[in-house]
Amino acid sequence: MTRRQVWGTAVAAFVAGGALGFAAAAVQGDEEPPVTAGMPQSAASQIPTTRAGLVKAWAAELRQTGEELPEGWEALTTDEIRGRYLHQRMVNAPAAEDIDPDMGRGVDE
Repeated sequence: MTRRQVWGTAVAAFVAGGALGFAAAAVQGDEEPPVTAGMPQSAASQIPTTRAGLVKAWAAELRQTGEELPEGWEALTTDEIRGRYLHQRMVNAPAAEDIDPDMGRGVDE
């Protein structure tokens, strides 16, 4: 064999190997499970941004516990109202045990 034939055989083997690798990767990619996507969620916050909206949402959270807006709430700043609304929302949130009673159970139990 001449040097030219050796190089030709080496290049042909290299190209064939690359094509075989590409084919194997393409087949393997098709066997992956399909990706499912959930419902798109809005990027906007669910927390009201206006003072009136915050007062309305805070009052609704307080009504769930049977309370009313405290006296003098009108003197609170918008940031203070937002903080109290978020705190009340966290207080009203269900506990993990209420959602799933077995959540606190150990694996070995």
